[in-house]
Amino acid sequence: MGQNRQWISLDECVNAYIDEAELSNHKYFKLWNLAFRGLNEMGMDSFFAVKSVKLPVNANLTVTLPEDYVNYTKVGVLNQQGEIIPLGVNSKLTSAFDLQPTRLEQTQDDTILTEYDQSGFWWYNYWNGYGMSNLYGVPSGAPFIGSFKIDNANGVIVLSQHFMYDYVMLEYVPSPKPGQEYFIPIQFMEAIIAYIAWKDIRYTPTNRKGSISDKQLREHTYYNELRKAKARYDPINLSDLYEWNLINQRMVVKG
Repeated sequence: MGQNRQWISLDECVNAYIDEAELSNHKYFKLWNLAFRGLNEMGMDSFFAVKSVKLPVNANLTVTLPEDYVNYTKVGVLNQQGEIIPLGVNSKLTSAFDLQPTRLEQTQDDTILTEYDQSGFWWYNYWNGYGMSNLYGVPSGAPFIGSFKIDNANGVIVLSQHFMYDYVMLEYVPSPKPGQEYFIPIQFMEAIIAYIAWKDIRYTPTNRKGSISDKQLREHTYYNELRKAKARYDPINLSDLYEWNLINQRMVVKG
């Protein structure tokens, strides 16, 4: 068994289905591609590991996204404790001229002041019990760090004009590439096998392979195995429930 700690290879799942369905190995390439699609579908929702990279800022205040980028979880800079202080999402930033070195000159108008120019701070939207303070761990009175927008079409992160750092910390969900060896959590093995079994006959005519009821049964089996895999992969931790209950009790007492 191609197992690495609590992980099992995608190849092992494919071979397990071939043995269970009594198929010949000539279908391996098709079935591996089906398993790879299942890896993408389940991994996005459940078990893909988030990558963290430090990326240089381009001269036009953009950052080139990694080739395997799918979606971000955090964009920011580091503090003295090694924590990532997230930048604010700014949908107002334009994606025009993102790939041109003259982007800054072409996307600003110095005759108009923004709320950031007037305040110099970012996100006063957290009530600490006494007054409004900055969110995401930025100390009260800290200087404005900046904001960003993801330009997926051009593959860059667009930074606000105020950004003064030469790097950006990006935590993101990567996309796997076909042809490489991949491992999945062992809890998802049966879900991958059920996914292969369903997709293997999903679009074949009923007079060639599998009836409608068989296709529906395989689809139902897949979603049931997926539900069980998610529950096993992230089970309820009793100590976490106990701690959460204590927090709720304190909140009730204070209220």
